[in-house]
Amino acid sequence: MSADRVVVEGLDGHGRVQWRERLALNETRRTFTIGRSIDADVTVDDPFAAEMHASLEVTPDGRIFVNDLGSVNGLVICGKRLRGACDFEVPDNVLQIGRTRLRVRTAAERLEPERPYQVRPSSFLRDPAWIAAIGAVIGGLQLVYNSWLSAPRDLALSIVILLTAAISIGAIWVAIWGLLSRVMQGEWRWLRHTAIFLGVSTAFIALMGILELSAFAFALPLPNSRYTWIGAFALAWALCLHLIHASSLTTGRAALVACVISLVLAGGNDWLQERYQTRNVNYIPAHMHIYPPAVRLRPSETMENYLKGLESLRELADSRLIDALANDPNKDDER
Repeated sequence: MSADRVVVEGLDGHGRVQWRERLALNETRRTFTIGRSIDADVTVDDPFAAEMHASLEVTPDGRIFVNDLGSVNGLVICGKRLRGACDFEVPDNVLQIGRTRLRVRTAAERLEPERPYQVRPSSFLRDPAWIAAIGAVIGGLQLVYNSWLSAPRDLALSIVILLTAAISIGAIWVAIWGLLSRVMQGEWRWLRHTAIFLGVSTAFIALMGILELSAFAFALPLPNSRYTWIGAFALAWALCLHLIHASSLTTGRAALVACVISLVLAGGNDWLQERYQTRNVNYIPAHMHIYPPAVRLRPSETMENYLKGLESLRELADSRLIDALANDPNKDDER
């Protein structure tokens, strides 16, 4: 295909087009110049560009070759600075002159198909606004339900405090990621980060509720560290999605960074809790929700087993008290 027209686009730091200039080429004229001078075919307002900085040649099949016209700063192509380049092919049609990034589009360039403007019903679940709205409603109902299950003395006050805390944490979290997106991608992307936070949080609350309800219904024990490790998984999921939309990291690197951060935080939290529980003789690992007896599908333990469990707890508390007194540095002073 013969390329008889080209479009030179000026890009910002995030790859968005700031301006365009069209040039007409013919069989006798296949080159054009770029620089600060008004005599250049494409004039750039850049103090780090020469008056006649570079000339570009467009071949009939759409390939682009660049020549440095004796500039001081040279050219930046594919992240590498070149000085005195001669007939150097620009592989991705993007180059930097001074501090100005340029992209050259030719008639040989293949364009992506037109995107549909109307949103199909099947794509509602991919729309950040719908995800954020659904997550907010379901998450709010789950928080209200969990507050009711804990049987507080003042249910209304408990719900207000829980929702206020959740909204405050969510606002701070989304603001941090929105600011990072603005710095890294040039866009705030509020809806995307809100949808990620609400979607993952809602899934986490629902999963914990299902586990606790199942444990009650089938009389199964729950590990004390369930919040830590399931929360670490939810955090890794959320961090991975946030990093994908807020930075230029690939999906693999974002997942790796998210997993490392989540594992470090979960391991540190588990270690601190273990030290606290070992030193605190009054610690009782209880986080009970009250469910209707009709939900129970398997009979609970007998009273005899329950009393045996209390006796073992008493022995454990006594041994911890003895160890604490034996390791007390102020014991000799009191004597």
